[in-house]
This record gives sequence, structure tokens and C-alpha cells, in this order.
Amino acid sequence: MKRIVADGTYRWVIVLGAKVNGTSPSRSLQNRIDIATEYAKRHPHVKLIATGGQGPDEGMAEALVIERELIARGIEPHRIHVEATSTSTIENFQHSRLFWQGETGLTIVTNDFHVPRARLIAKLYFQLESDALYAPTPSLAKGRYVIREVLAYVKLLVRYLFKKDKN
Repeated sequence: MKRIVADGTYRWVIVLGAKVNGTSPSRSLQNRIDIATEYAKRHPHVKLIATGGQGPDEGMAEALVIERELIARGIEPHRIHVEATSTSTIENFQHSRLFWQGETGLTIVTNDFHVPRARLIAKLYFQLESDALYAPTPSLAKGRYVIREVLAYVKLLVRYLFKKDKN
């Protein structure tokens, strides 16, 4: 998928959740929040969707951490919509669909390694065009995330093929 960097075209920005340590964002999530904040300040017309539920080892839902951090950085609360129930990238989109319903595209905020799969999910499952904000991945975690991402592609392919067979 061609790398398309966000330029303010789409009205909705989906910030995909990532690990929370207690009630603090992990470095990966912090990078997503930082890049979403910069973008929202440059494009005051956009609305943001903070996504991500609370894992068993997290003290707070990822979406609520994103919301709190965006507000602390000066993003107006009325521009932030929260989806705090999802546990996967596909669910991030499914559970936030009510916010962006009727749109033909949106901006995806996630770490650089994750952007291609997130954009593929948007296209395959939700028929959405997309551009993206590529948050840097902490170098110490990059190897682990790349391996995890390869496995996630396999799971996505199997799930998509199984879904097509049911239709």
C-alpha cells in the first residue's frame, strides 16, 4: 500500500490505542498521542476518535488515556470522541463506526510499522479511503512489533478469507 501522509483532507482522525502502563501511556502510545496533538493543532477542523479498551494488566482504558493526554496538550474536549471497548485494530474501527459513519475516508494515527495493516483493514472491512500519521516506533520494541505484525497479517488474511466464504 502506498505511503500517504495525512494532509487535513479527512474530517475524522482515528487514534489507535496501544499499551498503557498503569494509567500512563507506553512510549508507543505516547508517540501516537504526540503526533495526533500536533496534527490536530495544525488542522482545527478535524475531530479525533480515541480508541482502545482496558487490558487486564492496564489501570485505565487506552482511549481514556489518549483523551486525557490530548486535553492536557490543549485539544478541546468537544473535538475528542471516545471508544473504550475495543481489543483489536478491527474492533477499533467497528466500535467507532458511529462517529465516522457516512464518511468515505479518515486519517489513521498509529506507529509506523502498523500503518499498512491498519489502512488495509480500513479498506477491506470498511471500504474507507485513508491517509495516515506515522508515529515513530521505539527502537527497543521494533523487533518485537515487527514479528507481532507479521503474525497479525496472517490472522487478518485467514479472518478475511473466512468472512468472504460466509458471504
